[in-house]
Amino acid sequence: MKDRHGYSKAFKLHVMEELRDGKWKSQADAAAAYGLPQSYIHKWMRQLGFEHLKGRTIHVKTRTELDEIKRLKAGNKLLKERLADEVVDHKIDEVTLQIVCRRLGTTPEEARKTASGK
Repeated sequence: MKDRHGYSKAFKLHVMEELRDGKWKSQADAAAAYGLPQSYIHKWMRQLGFEHLKGRTIHVKTRTELDEIKRLKAGNKLLKERLADEVVDHKIDEVTLQIVCRRLGTTPEEARKTASGK
């Protein structure tokens, strides 16, 4: 039986099953492949019980891409660790400057002006 747009239930199920099985990366890809508005895909998902596929995107990655992602994540982790170390070092420098200035009877601002030659 066809609906008012001329699509049979078998066709709709076929499209939903292709989405479920990963033939299409997204609902937009499935809609484009069959020349359908995306709204049809969303409606069919609701009608046929495939709502769990909403918002689902399939990403196919090659081994090279997976290795690159792993390398980038490791580099990102290293950068975060180094930044944390720099923040701690900076805080230690600030506290040390405050202690030295207190002992010399000056302020960190005055010490900075003196150090910069102003």
